[in-house]
Amino acid sequence: MSGKRAAHDPKRARLRTSASTVRPPRPSSTVAPTAPANAAQPVPQTPATTGYAPAVKIGVASTVQTVQDMHQAISDTAFNGLQRVPGLSGPTRLVQGIHDAIAQGVYAAVRHGSGAVLSAAGVAERMVSDAPGPVGGRELALRSALNGVFGDALASAGSSLSVPMGFHSLDAVVPLTASALAGLRERVCIFVHGLACDEQSWRRAPAAWQGSAWDDALPAGAAPNYGALLARDADISPLYLRYNTGQPVAHNARELADQLQQLVDAAPVRTREIVLIGHSMGGLVARAACELAASERLPWLRRVHRLVCLGTPHQGAMLEQWGHLTSLALGLSKVTQPLARAANARSQGIKDLRHGTRPKRGGKAAAAEAEAATPAASAASAAGVAVTMPPLALRFISARLGDESDGLMGTLLGKAFGDGLVMPRSAGDEGLVGDVQRVELAGLGHMALLNHPRVYAQLRDWLLPTAELPAG
Repeated sequence: MSGKRAAHDPKRARLRTSASTVRPPRPSSTVAPTAPANAAQPVPQTPATTGYAPAVKIGVASTVQTVQDMHQAISDTAFNGLQRVPGLSGPTRLVQGIHDAIAQGVYAAVRHGSGAVLSAAGVAERMVSDAPGPVGGRELALRSALNGVFGDALASAGSSLSVPMGFHSLDAVVPLTASALAGLRERVCIFVHGLACDEQSWRRAPAAWQGSAWDDALPAGAAPNYGALLARDADISPLYLRYNTGQPVAHNARELADQLQQLVDAAPVRTREIVLIGHSMGGLVARAACELAASERLPWLRRVHRLVCLGTPHQGAMLEQWGHLTSLALGLSKVTQPLARAANARSQGIKDLRHGTRPKRGGKAAAAEAEAATPAASAASAAGVAVTMPPLALRFISARLGDESDGLMGTLLGKAFGDGLVMPRSAGDEGLVGDVQRVELAGLGHMALLNHPRVYAQLRDWLLPTAELPAG
């Protein structure tokens, strides 16, 4: 007989009817029994509520659904094989019906039981939580990580966990008002963090500064960081952008472009220069915002003289490229398709790292989609030729894990893995023409670029007031 199930089997129908009287009710998010076993399951949406318990509830429900889908795919494969054996078709369908009814009941019970527990946890969380206020420390780090992985879903659901874009000092929000910005100096440096990070990331790993020329440059108890040192050495006012890194790069670029115009409108007249420094994804957002401002002739771009990118995957990040290939491979088998759907649930912000500033491949429709999703992309780059940027100084710092002191192994390590996440070729955006300078630092990892004396030495050379500024 055929391996496919019959369209209607009276015995199996009676069995399912009987079993349904004892199993818990199926939630609306699960697929009806008549749906194909390999049908795509709806992605649970994060409720527009406050707190972490609702987000965890959605995560648990999604995990249970993925396990159930894999279980169903594996069991269907086994039962379909047995149905092809002469004489076993009828008994196999009977056993399969019992198996499906029990499995559906068990998974529904797990889903409802965990949902009830986490709903109660959400109520308790709201009862003991402090009044709304600034988020910092470990909670900020956790929220930033959640936004990196699921930020687009949090934003579309209206969750309070979605991080709004805004400017900060290292300790407080900086509103875009004339009174709040009155203390800005002639030069302002805006730091744009990368995926799953926040403004606190710019002062990570202070131990790296021990023994450096800037070890005791700041008052006692103050950990060295680029912003504080540039304020001292280059008379620059530092500002730090915080944003939802799970949102598409194009979305964040649009919002940054709008907020930079508000900043320029509210800043003192004496503020004449803005320097943008972006780490990893932050460089993509800042670069896309500059290209957007150039195409729309936004006034704030005239004050941006330099864009500095630290480990930015202009030509794509290898880790996300590998992740994309893994998702494609998982999707080839019905058994692993649930894992592919789970992998594809990562945020659009992460997916954008696969291409960097380059359009997606795959025909005119894909190129048009990428053009809309990534303003920094251009037809020239899609053709593989050199691309240009608005007339501002571009400074790219890349890193690689190994150096010559590690011998042949160190050299091979750097060539194979770059800084661990981004290859030097991508971070330096080979092929880009214009006022571009590239520096490669050996022996540093991707996250070390956020706060390291060797990086600061290069930033200082580029940003000292005595450096010649571009015309205009």
